[in-house]
Amino acid sequence: MKRAWIISLSLSILILACGGVSVYFISDSISEELRATAALTEPLSAEDSEEKVSKKTKDIIYESQKLVVQIELEDGSIGSGFLYNDQGDVITNAHVVANSNEVKVVTADSKEMQGSVIGVSRDTDVAVVRVPGLKGKEPLPIRPEGGAELLDEVLALGSPLGMQNTVTRGEISGLNRNLNIDPFEYKDVYQISAPISPGNSGGPLIDSHTGEVIGINSAKLGKESIGFSIPIASVLPMVNNWSAEPMKSLPDFPELTDNQPQSPVTGTPTEQATYLVHYFYDSINQGDFVTAYSLLGSTQQEEMSFEEFRSGYYNTLSVTVDNLVADPIDEYVEVTVFLTAEETKDGEVQVKKYKVTYPVKFENKSMKIFKGSGKELTSEEEEE
Repeated sequence: MKRAWIISLSLSILILACGGVSVYFISDSISEELRATAALTEPLSAEDSEEKVSKKTKDIIYESQKLVVQIELEDGSIGSGFLYNDQGDVITNAHVVANSNEVKVVTADSKEMQGSVIGVSRDTDVAVVRVPGLKGKEPLPIRPEGGAELLDEVLALGSPLGMQNTVTRGEISGLNRNLNIDPFEYKDVYQISAPISPGNSGGPLIDSHTGEVIGINSAKLGKESIGFSIPIASVLPMVNNWSAEPMKSLPDFPELTDNQPQSPVTGTPTEQATYLVHYFYDSINQGDFVTAYSLLGSTQQEEMSFEEFRSGYYNTLSVTVDNLVADPIDEYVEVTVFLTAEETKDGEVQVKKYKVTYPVKFENKSMKIFKGSGKELTSEEEEE
């Protein structure tokens, strides 16, 4: 029996923040010691340090990320979308591209392309952007019929707080939810437990077992970890129609003009720096060194190749953030991280503690972490 949940509380519509963010272990002696292997959104505990994300899931993530794009508007606001057909058409939220005809699209490998809005709804928070540069590229698989069930495992892709190619895991925690966020109505949407933050809007919700897109991540309830995703099957007829016959005139959204964030990243610099550092270590624990390397500042990438970066983690089993302190200083945030690393040496597992400090600041409108200093802690220092 369907159950409607009408929410009149203040809801945060999420405008996708994007960009390559950068973090790096600062000391060569530390980076040579550290490497890790599992966990998607949280560092591994001792109990589950041997559990790995299945290769199939990793493959799904890898293939999907290449087809999720960042959408930039002239006013500085940013959203995301995903390729859904071979004509170069990208699905996103209407609130992401509201009041815009032309947008800039940035792919996962940082290529910039121009896109034209060819369809946008006044009632449903859905829009389509045509990107000629993506024409002929194989799109994400879409589930055209049927929906998700309670507790189905899902992946939410997007760029929360400016961190492009972020992936979080969760479940379908509710069905047939009904919301009103002026001017849009969200009918029979999914409630999801996968964490989403400002920046996920327009990104795909993917079945973690099949790799199919089942929804469009669109809104979040206040500061709680309750997100909402529009079922893709419910809007496919509309977006297919726009692809076949683009709209000749796009609707205006005067009510959104003053409400849209004017910054590509939301949250204070300290909050962004904290999120960024945790994401870096999550990527290392995931074994996703490509993403971790992409988070380095340009000077670090010039000084060190990807192969050199990855080789520094050959002997590391896991890295756990024990404590993190972020202090804003002038034009950067100084981040100090206390770490516990499980490492192998001569076939034995050793547990070591480290303290790493580095500046986190903006580079080309994206927050990055720059080279600092680090050291291994002695037993006496650990107790202080």
